[in-house]
Amino acid sequence: MKRTCKYLSYGAAAVLIVMMMAATIVEKIKGTPVAFDVFYHNPLFITLWAVTAVAGLIYLVLYGTPKRVITMALHVGLVVILAGAFVTYVFGETGMIHLREGEAKGTFELEDESMAELPFSIRLDAFAIEYHHGSKMPSDYRSEITFLPEGEAVTISMNNIAKYRGYRFYQADYDEDGKGSILAVSHDPWGVGITYAGYLILLLSMIGFFFQKDTAFRAALRRVASMTAAVVLFLALPSVSASAAGSRDLEKALGDMYVYYGHRVCPFDTYLQEKGADAAIESLEKMKIFPLADSTGTVSWYAASDQFPEQVYEDEELWTFLRKSADLVKESVTAGDIAGAEKILQGIKAYQEKTAASVIPSAKKVKAERLYIRIARPKVEFMLCLTLGVVLFILGGILITKRKKYPAWVLTAGAIVALLIWLYLTVVIGLRWYVSGTGPYVGRYNVMMLMAWFATLAILLLYKRFPLIQPLGFLLAGFTMLLASRAGVSPQIMPLMPVLQSPLLSIHVLSMMMSYTLFGLVAFNGIMGVAVPSAEARENLRDVSLVVLYPAVFLLTFGTFLGAVWANISWGSYWAWDPKETWALVTLLVYSFTLHGGALKPFRNPRFFHWYTIGAFLCVLITYFGVNFLLGGMHSYA
Repeated sequence: MKRTCKYLSYGAAAVLIVMMMAATIVEKIKGTPVAFDVFYHNPLFITLWAVTAVAGLIYLVLYGTPKRVITMALHVGLVVILAGAFVTYVFGETGMIHLREGEAKGTFELEDESMAELPFSIRLDAFAIEYHHGSKMPSDYRSEITFLPEGEAVTISMNNIAKYRGYRFYQADYDEDGKGSILAVSHDPWGVGITYAGYLILLLSMIGFFFQKDTAFRAALRRVASMTAAVVLFLALPSVSASAAGSRDLEKALGDMYVYYGHRVCPFDTYLQEKGADAAIESLEKMKIFPLADSTGTVSWYAASDQFPEQVYEDEELWTFLRKSADLVKESVTAGDIAGAEKILQGIKAYQEKTAASVIPSAKKVKAERLYIRIARPKVEFMLCLTLGVVLFILGGILITKRKKYPAWVLTAGAIVALLIWLYLTVVIGLRWYVSGTGPYVGRYNVMMLMAWFATLAILLLYKRFPLIQPLGFLLAGFTMLLASRAGVSPQIMPLMPVLQSPLLSIHVLSMMMSYTLFGLVAFNGIMGVAVPSAEARENLRDVSLVVLYPAVFLLTFGTFLGAVWANISWGSYWAWDPKETWALVTLLVYSFTLHGGALKPFRNPRFFHWYTIGAFLCVLITYFGVNFLLGGMHSYA
């Protein structure tokens, strides 16, 4: 009975992994409705989840797990979450309601395009869009609504839902003319509560797990501990060519101006670092460098080639300045009159500061951004990390084979380099945070730099106890900074869309990135485990991986389910089978197999274990890169 339940549970989980992988591909090719019909809403898919949960729970009971209360609670929490999801699937309703200002409705459209009745009516009294300061990019959407016949008035905005008589309403979209609002509607009287209870059980049991005695984690930690017992900041300087001093002065004059770029007002330096001075001069007439204020004081930015407001054409001097300045700069540069070009650019800057003082960033933020944009690409740093990582990796393999340790001076030197890299990354991330006002939550550049930050921090915290963390950490930091330094990965600072401004997002992203970082370390450790010829060394490296895998899997679990809470608050649905969500769940299931060596004999074989962790890291790469570049979905921005 025990063996049957084990094979049923793990077998069903393996089939689910394959089905979810296939579903994301089918969704990309055939569309979301087909993926839901063939996979997510397929009775077989739902049955497999039930078999995984029920058979797994029976196996745990027969295995004697109830004696380990916290371990049992971990699995019970997962079963409760699945039960909540099933209740939501059976009894929950989600849809959309479209309202124009002054319009009231008592129905909403379900996902299958049928209509459902509300036990009340909802009226849109007014709709408004708020913008980032000095930008035309929305910072929030607000719908003023009234529930009828009671007459209760509420405001719905991004991350600010309305709850009424068991229904929840979320700001989803709006009409282009700004006179209509689209609200997401969710009615799930029991499923959310059950699922959240499962999240709470899971969170408490994951914390308690590390204090529980006689676990595989504690055993591996003891073996690893036994095995290990037997401020100058350097910056990537921008390249300096042998150009004439006049060219450098021209670039400085350009950089001192402001431009509306990336949906915000920023120093022209930001554009120069992305495109270069030559490209800037060539396309200056297309750059939005001319601010104009309307009768209400609202400032908008225009390029010389744009159609100006009517009042500009009534002022011949202003029209000439706006239309001809950019061309005069280009003509002066072509003629070799650099001083003349600089004078015109200085005149444009003076006009900008006079007209757009209310939206131009403060002098401190401009200075911070100019420093940030010059040091943002970690070219020297990634090359240094990769070089050190490879050297220490080879050295570590040789030492493990000979049952020797790293020399103390090597570890000390590596720690000093890690500290310098960490300080550099801290400054870069901190400068961006200060300038933008938001943390490094989204965007490939930001996330890669954050992963490098975690990798170097891991070196500093763990190198004395786990010396192998140095080559693994340097390799991971080097590869992530390499990705961040690519020309296509821009470090430019842009305002966040409204849905990304939730405080839960920062914790969600940090948890996910920390788990990805740890999985990367395990993958590099697996490469070393496969490469070393000694069976004892492979076993020791397996213990190292296990010590890292437990917090990695728990962080991924926490981050995934916290993301579900964030989605429920922002979109009215805690799980939508979006490709990023699906692959995060696939990654979680794939790595959870590595923690069940007691039940799955192959994972007790160090060689198989290391090959598996190397292959499992492909799931991480697909979850982050593959979804963004190939599969798309709501999370393709991250």
